[in-house]
Amino acid sequence: MPGYTDRIGITTVSDGRVHKHLDTLASQTDITIEFGNKHSFDFVCSPGDLLWLAYGYLLTEGYILWGEKPVPVKQNGSRMHIELERTRSAEPNVVESDYITTSEVVCRQVAQFVKGGKIFMETGATHSAAISSGHSIICTAEDVSRSAALEKVIGHAYLEGLEIQHGMMLLSSRVPAAFVSKVSRAGIPLIAAVSAPTLQAVKKAEQLGICLCGFVRGNRMNVYSNKWRLGL
Repeated sequence: MPGYTDRIGITTVSDGRVHKHLDTLASQTDITIEFGNKHSFDFVCSPGDLLWLAYGYLLTEGYILWGEKPVPVKQNGSRMHIELERTRSAEPNVVESDYITTSEVVCRQVAQFVKGGKIFMETGATHSAAISSGHSIICTAEDVSRSAALEKVIGHAYLEGLEIQHGMMLLSSRVPAAFVSKVSRAGIPLIAAVSAPTLQAVKKAEQLGICLCGFVRGNRMNVYSNKWRLGL
């Protein structure tokens, strides 16, 4: 994808043989999100879709709420400026969605999800996040930062006004507790990850009403919390 990758000449050594060839590498950029004149946050992420990242960060950190009209974000190069008076909210609330699905549906959506990482297939250097309606994947994001990938896909859904409170978050990365909090602020009731969660992520998911599934590969998975959402 233009801007997301570039090709350079490299040297590969294999079984004692030296090969020179072109390789595709993922790009990264530094950005800053400023809150008025009070404070700012610095990020390292993939270039592109920076408005998705800004709004996804605001939402998943509790500065704005799902369904609210987007606050203005002014972009000047690598700086995103937001005039926002509200302070960050406290701990997220329990996810109220009554969404129930099956393990077969989760496995099917993850199988579709892992085929979509185009930048990863070229570079091996990105993480992916996607939101599924339970029937199909409705938005995706890739980034060199796993946190930015999650924030971008949620920011995309927020700006498009998509219905995600009866669906699932799909992740290529491991799942720390902070990700569970971020997903809960978007009201998403299920997380399905290709990799593992941390112990603290499992405890937080149980508290927040989120069904957390890890090692979702092929037709198997580990279900760590709120298994009732899978009819178990």
